[in-house]
Amino acid sequence: MSEETDFFRLLGAIGGTPVLFSAAGNVARKAVNEIVRAQLVAEGTGLGEVRQIRALLGPAAFAEALDGVPAPKTKALLTRADPHGPALAQPGDRIKALLALADGSRAPAAAPEKPAKKAASKKAPAGKEAAAKDEAAKDPSTAPAPRKRKITGRAALRVSEER
Repeated sequence: MSEETDFFRLLGAIGGTPVLFSAAGNVARKAVNEIVRAQLVAEGTGLGEVRQIRALLGPAAFAEALDGVPAPKTKALLTRADPHGPALAQPGDRIKALLALADGSRAPAAAPEKPAKKAASKKAPAGKEAAAKDEAAKDPSTAPAPRKRKITGRAALRVSEER
């Protein structure tokens, strides 16, 4: 067949006369599943497309096609469909989550809110805190004791040899 052949039109024509192709029923089921799987694992397929595919195929045929998608591909599809959703470890849980997202019984998770940044914590201390630091610097008896460094590596060997 030439490159100009519209294969989707041909599939529609074959599907329009199933009596003529009754012996190829199982082959048609496999072909539909492979076409759907190829679209589901495609990079640009998001939640909208998944829902449209499910609406076109129906719940049973969609579930059958989704069940044959390899586990790493279902993880990628779930991440695209629900980027802020929980990370599910089991492939069966991912399929269930995708089915729930596709039929609308589960909404995608909202983006987590980022905590507000506090600009005051980065500024230099003011008022009483600054005065207390100045006093501690002037009077060594009230200043905190310097922290002891833990000696590790070659320095520790040298210290142990000296003792």
